[in-house]
Amino acid sequence: MTTFSSGDAAFEGFRLTRENPRVVLAWSIFHFVVSSIGAVVLIAFGGDAMTQLAEQPEAAPDEMTALLRQMAPAYLILAPLGLATMSAIAAAVYRLQLRPQEGGFGHLRFGADEIRLVLLTLIYYVLAVIGLVGLILLAGVIAGVVAAVAPDAQAPAAWATLLFCGGLIIYALVRLSLAPVLTFQERRLVVFGSWSLTRGHFWRLLGAYVLAGLTIAVVTLLTTVIFAAVLGIISVTMGRGLEGVGAVFQPDFSSISAYVTVETFIYLVVTAVLNAIYYPVILSPQVVAYRAFRTPEPAPPYEGGAGI
Repeated sequence: MTTFSSGDAAFEGFRLTRENPRVVLAWSIFHFVVSSIGAVVLIAFGGDAMTQLAEQPEAAPDEMTALLRQMAPAYLILAPLGLATMSAIAAAVYRLQLRPQEGGFGHLRFGADEIRLVLLTLIYYVLAVIGLVGLILLAGVIAGVVAAVAPDAQAPAAWATLLFCGGLIIYALVRLSLAPVLTFQERRLVVFGSWSLTRGHFWRLLGAYVLAGLTIAVVTLLTTVIFAAVLGIISVTMGRGLEGVGAVFQPDFSSISAYVTVETFIYLVVTAVLNAIYYPVILSPQVVAYRAFRTPEPAPPYEGGAGI
């Protein structure tokens, strides 16, 4: 077992991207293609509704419901696409660090490893819903008891319950956070194995995740500011004024020709690069923790997309 440093784990993703520029380029292209597909889906299946929503931000509830219903087909396509994308890029980050011999375009593929990560995510979605329902019921019981016993203490009790439930959620998320990397490396669904592996390491893991999140947030903020400034210069030079900058953050989904502009193209490129950096920064601490808390046995031989 090696020593786990929250700081080293938090910056592992930046080291990974710095040492693997070709892989980052592949991930950027991947994100750009996925974002472009997502935009086409929105335009084809929900463009008119999104345009009406943008034009009528204060629409009546029944009109809003009707517009959202029109957009449902687009999101029925985008939801599984997003899930598959996240699983593919997560597996690529893990593969680069744990099985670098499995090459390919940016270590990207969609086989048994990715399917297991999709299934794990769905399982956690179900568990999250069950857990939230349980916490809501618990909060309701506590509120009822406090209201009956000490009505004047309802407000403090509500805040205490909120803090307790929030802390419980964070604790569970951190303790279960190594499940994806365990599932990937062991080539089987590992739903609760992370709980025992992270015992006694909560605060160091939380520190790593918070530090990684803060650093990538700073990078994103600085990039966005620089991007907006450069985009403003380009837009003014092209005679579009600063309206071109605003259009990037609220694009026209009425048609592909209306959506595709120089500004939106640059925006897609920048966000693709940011996503290519974001995922390794957020996911790499899991790999560092896995290596530190558990001496990994040799991974099973590669089976070329064996079943789940």
